[in-house]
Amino acid sequence: MTQTEVKHRIYGVDFSGSKTACNKIWISEAIIEKSTLHILRCYPIKDIVSGKKKDRDSCLLALRSLISSSPDGVFGMDFPFSLPKELLFTDDWESFVSGFAESYTSPEQFRNKMRELTHKKELKRLTDTEVKAPFCVYNLRLYRQTYFGIRDVLLPLFKERSACMIPMQEPVGGKPWLMEICPASTLKKEGLYISYKGKSGREKEARKHILEKMEKLGISVTTEVKNSMLNNEDGDALDSMLAAFAASKAIPRLKGITNSLPPIYFQEGYTFF
Repeated sequence: MTQTEVKHRIYGVDFSGSKTACNKIWISEAIIEKSTLHILRCYPIKDIVSGKKKDRDSCLLALRSLISSSPDGVFGMDFPFSLPKELLFTDDWESFVSGFAESYTSPEQFRNKMRELTHKKELKRLTDTEVKAPFCVYNLRLYRQTYFGIRDVLLPLFKERSACMIPMQEPVGGKPWLMEICPASTLKKEGLYISYKGKSGREKEARKHILEKMEKLGISVTTEVKNSMLNNEDGDALDSMLAAFAASKAIPRLKGITNSLPPIYFQEGYTFF
């Protein structure tokens, strides 16, 4: 069975580094059958957290456990995997991620250091510019996602060698594959970048419109899942579906990807959209 013939379980992860991450991180689970992406489940990470404690550490542990226990899983993760090359201070991503926790002791110290080094400029990676990402990796609205995503998801998995972070690492069988995605970039690519996050009827109609258009692009959503996405006012449930969609579209491109991309992406990361 070839790489693209493996029956992957696809996970779209709308990530958060907030203190209420257990409510904010949503996951869509899906499979591909006959060129259709079937969204099987959509739920907040708190639904799979063991025990009564629902703090950020507990939910990030649950996320890592889900990844590690999914050897056929393909995970579209909504946070940056790296920094602009000018801010890496190393020639390879492995050295960067290995030293991240020691270099940056808190999300605030991370953001302050980035702003100090760039004289408060918002420096974007090449992939951010190419996919029209809304923010740089240390923007006020994104820096916690970047920090906790790298420190508490990628770094432990890297140390355990229990997942492949693409494209910096070659995707191999028997390990979950993680790739960076950006829901806003996916919506822009599909001509669906409209305001859909909020409590108003207009924003709920926008979520409905996006869902209907995505179904025409090859997504199958059950009524239960659809209702979760329509009723989740922050748009996190819908974003997790977009993450799964972007990840599914990337799978055919992954064979030999480490030989097909320019070297900068193996330092700065690459957004699949």
